[in-house]
Amino acid sequence: MKLRQRGKIFLAIIITMILTGGGLLVLFSLSANPPVEDVDRCNQVLSKARQAEAGEYARELLTEAEVAYRDAMVEWKIQNTKWYIARDYTLVNHKIQLALQKGEEAYNRSISVKDSMHHDLAVVLTEVEKDLKHYADHYGVLPVNQQSRHDYRTAEMLYLEARTAYERGNYNRVVPRLEKSRVLIGESIRKNQETLRYYFTNIPKWKRWVDETISWSRADNKSVIIVDKFARKCYIYSRGIEIRALDAEFGVNWIGEKKRVGDKATPEGKYSVTKKKSKKGTSYYKALLIDYPNTEDKARFAEEVRKGLISKRTSIGGLIEIHGGGGKGINWTDGCVAVTNEDMDQLFRYAEVGTPVTIVGSLKTLDEIQNSTR
Repeated sequence: MKLRQRGKIFLAIIITMILTGGGLLVLFSLSANPPVEDVDRCNQVLSKARQAEAGEYARELLTEAEVAYRDAMVEWKIQNTKWYIARDYTLVNHKIQLALQKGEEAYNRSISVKDSMHHDLAVVLTEVEKDLKHYADHYGVLPVNQQSRHDYRTAEMLYLEARTAYERGNYNRVVPRLEKSRVLIGESIRKNQETLRYYFTNIPKWKRWVDETISWSRADNKSVIIVDKFARKCYIYSRGIEIRALDAEFGVNWIGEKKRVGDKATPEGKYSVTKKKSKKGTSYYKALLIDYPNTEDKARFAEEVRKGLISKRTSIGGLIEIHGGGGKGINWTDGCVAVTNEDMDQLFRYAEVGTPVTIVGSLKTLDEIQNSTR
């Protein structure tokens, strides 16, 4: 009897243990599991977004994704400190799903923004490049505005930096440099164009001078010399007909009238040869001295001194020549007109004391000049 009771007790214990173990297994199976696979996938999505430079081009979305991911990891750590069957990963799952969603959005936004910027910036780069070329073609060799020349060099440097950043795909570095370059070159073009427009208001006067000089050549059957500074030419006319067109170089500050000694400007006006120099008479192979300053030059100088535009302590200058030694390809003289030695021989053949020399800014209008370079 006792043995039977003991068996029953033992059996009951076994059954209880089985039921308890089964219950625990059921509880374990019913308890929440951490979202390990989704966490791994989230890490991959965030890495992909960062590689797409979402930190630059979709910063807010990437920040939201990273904050949600960190919150999920904190909550996971908290749940792991609890008794196994008491753990609840609902909030962890919610935060990870939010991080996945925002991470994908950050990636897609970054790709979309970069594609758009790639196209838009290419257009602006082309426009700025054209503006830089326009400046170089129309104003690059002109002594018009020193500040604008400095701005041009700065704009060119910024453009090159922007283009390099663009080629590397670093579009956020392109934008500020390109915008500043565009503003600088645009303002430089505007200032130079404004200065030239004002300068070329003299075109009627220049054309009148030239017409009068050619008419005198035709009427007196004599030779004359006409200098066109913008064309960089020195023309020889005989009996009213052009017979030679020689390349010429001028003073460093050749645009505009000569105002005073030392300004390195080539004068504009109607002059005549006062002396033919050769051998030891000049250091430039041969030279034709002209009668600068003429009456108009002296009157203008006196008026500008009176107005305080020119110092009383300076002088109007003189000793302006057409001389040899040219062919350098740049404007380099102190105000004279330089041609090659071979071309000086041509000038000596046709010029004599008293030969008219008319120097003008241009024989063409500014629009004609600029349209011809487009």
